[in-house]
Amino acid sequence: MRKHPVMSGLLLLVALGFVFYLIFYRAGVQTGSTGTKGFSLNDKIGVLPIEGLITDSFKINQNIDEFAQDSSIVAVVVRIDSPGGSVGAAQEIYDAVIELKKKKKVVVSMGSIAASGGLLIACAGDKIVANPGTITGSISAIMQFANLEELLKKVGVKSSVVKSGPYKDIGSPMREMTPEERLIVQELVDDIYNQFIDVIVRDRKLPREQVETAPRAGCGNSGWARFFRS
Repeated sequence: MRKHPVMSGLLLLVALGFVFYLIFYRAGVQTGSTGTKGFSLNDKIGVLPIEGLITDSFKINQNIDEFAQDSSIVAVVVRIDSPGGSVGAAQEIYDAVIELKKKKKVVVSMGSIAASGGLLIACAGDKIVANPGTITGSISAIMQFANLEELLKKVGVKSSVVKSGPYKDIGSPMREMTPEERLIVQELVDDIYNQFIDVIVRDRKLPREQVETAPRAGCGNSGWARFFRS
């Protein structure tokens, strides 16, 4: 009996669909409970994207915890495409990756950019890989304060401050920073910078003098990634 071409085509599509269903079912592709921030592939490799400005660590660390608790995941790829951001948030993610590394193999993949706080997180990985055009580096810390005093004078705005201590309004946009306040802020920035240096020296196993002579500001290409890789 001659088979109908349309029916044969439908049967073929059904068969292919069933095969793909089995493949993806066995693969067990899944997302973390917080959405698409992390997923596991073949129940063996987890992928954790860290993208854009780093302002909060909560959702990312939730996904890291999911990967750590999932016994079917044996390794995690941390995909970083970020220029950095908040020091505190980057440090919290870094600490979470360090804890994850005690249970799983962690490989960091640098995307278009992995600088400043992005580089800090990358240092927590067992291995770092990067593209030839990856922008990385920027071992530095910065704090900026706007001074609107002269502008406000032009529109007749004055500020009256009542404070409990001499430095309570440090960084206020209503006035110029005093030399004593500038020294306090500089010490804070230097402390954050030294914490960054400590991480690179400890995790990438590099001589401190070598890291300290690297440019504090600015970025470089993936040659920097080779510099930090160990």
